[in-house]
Amino acid sequence: MRTRTLAAALAIASAAAGLSLTLAPTVSAATSAADDFNGDGVADLVVATPNAPVDGQINAGSVTVLYGSADGVAPARSTTLTQSSPGVPGDAGSHDLFGTTHAAGDLDADGYTDLVVGTPGDVMPFSNSYGSVTVLWGGPDGLTGDGISMVSPYAAGGWSSEKEYGKKVAVADLDGDGVPQIATLSRTNLWVYDDLADRTAPTDVRYFENYNAYIQPRTLTAGGFTVAGRAQLVVTGPENCGGTQGGCQFTGVYTWSDSGLREVSLPGPGADATGADEAPTVSSAAGDIDGDGFADLVTGHVPASATTSGEYSDAAGFVHVRYGGAQGLGAQRTATLDQDTAGVPGTGRAGDNFGASVAVGDVTGDGCADVAVGVPGKTVQGASGTGTTVLLKGTAAGLVGSGAQAFDQTTAGVPDEAEADDWFGSAVALTDVDGDGRADLTVAAKGEDVTGGSARDGGDWVLRGAADGLTTAGVTSFGAASFGLTYPDAEFGSVLGG
Repeated sequence: MRTRTLAAALAIASAAAGLSLTLAPTVSAATSAADDFNGDGVADLVVATPNAPVDGQINAGSVTVLYGSADGVAPARSTTLTQSSPGVPGDAGSHDLFGTTHAAGDLDADGYTDLVVGTPGDVMPFSNSYGSVTVLWGGPDGLTGDGISMVSPYAAGGWSSEKEYGKKVAVADLDGDGVPQIATLSRTNLWVYDDLADRTAPTDVRYFENYNAYIQPRTLTAGGFTVAGRAQLVVTGPENCGGTQGGCQFTGVYTWSDSGLREVSLPGPGADATGADEAPTVSSAAGDIDGDGFADLVTGHVPASATTSGEYSDAAGFVHVRYGGAQGLGAQRTATLDQDTAGVPGTGRAGDNFGASVAVGDVTGDGCADVAVGVPGKTVQGASGTGTTVLLKGTAAGLVGSGAQAFDQTTAGVPDEAEADDWFGSAVALTDVDGDGRADLTVAAKGEDVTGGSARDGGDWVLRGAADGLTTAGVTSFGAASFGLTYPDAEFGSVLGG
């Protein structure tokens, strides 16, 4: 049981923090820093726990926001919100899964970042539909719970139904007007909305794409891949083909136009002449890796041919990069990297799941975004499923293996010890939480056990960015107890984004 370094750290942090508090901003004027909910010029960190119990309701879900500062993040500067918090729309219910996904952007153009939270298990009253999306407004006091709720257009009538609405969300300026919009996935649809005027929940969707169960959308990513000043959406997921359910892999790029969403389908890595692709996309992220002004798409893949065993399938995994450009995403070049790429630490082995999670951000501050790759199934010092996280460096030539770094719970300066089934790297995020111009890495380990008798309490670690890469100096780690929360086996902080 987890009674060593992390448990001690959590106990100390919990005693110091007590209940979660909101950090007051240090300046009154809002700034343009990404993910800056309180307008103090420093990005904030969101960690979500969709399996959190709330008021006796199991798997109701919660979202915790840690406010950034020159010292980084700490539980004492945070707030935790649920659907039972004052002002938050809806009511906490069992299996709502509030926090399954989240994304951020200044939706009301007031200078403060707003948070969008997906709740795919939310039951719609008097309807056969499930799922909602909550918008929480940022302001000088950060996120206070003030917000609105959005539901599927199908939820208003009995003639149809929607499942898992809000299972993925993205926020980006899709129409080029300077104000971002919301996009979300359900089980079989992509929904895209207009600007949220006057903080009013939309009564209808602007555009939607129905996949008719032939495609099962899995990931949703936004980025300025090919058009200056306007983002595009990328949806990936298994596609039925050749008489086999999910036998092919779909990657669709969507561009907003006056007549609807224009779609371009991209080939998957390793696709054969029939379109069959034994490399399903399990994670995705976007950022400008080569510094050319266009966002690049990074996807993590775990081969479908692997035999399922335990939490993760018995696959080594890899990441694929499609570089953006005026000719289209991936039109000019692509790249594939794994643990057998020169310079990347370790060796690819069955069960590693290299690419189970990915994040993109400029860790070194050189203008080229780097890529964090979760390897949650990695065996460390003989303990299977301990997990590790690898940082791949971005350069003007693209993503390279040289100079890559690897971190796990045996790395000097990283709290805790390597134990089986911690899954360190089950989720990753890159966010500049100390405002020094370099992205900092947050790593989730959803299998971390902290309290006696539990096995999946969950925990998070934050490593600082530096000119040479990530550093373990001043690592911050926390779990539910750090915030005065009792979340046994709830995988605290296991969701770090969309």
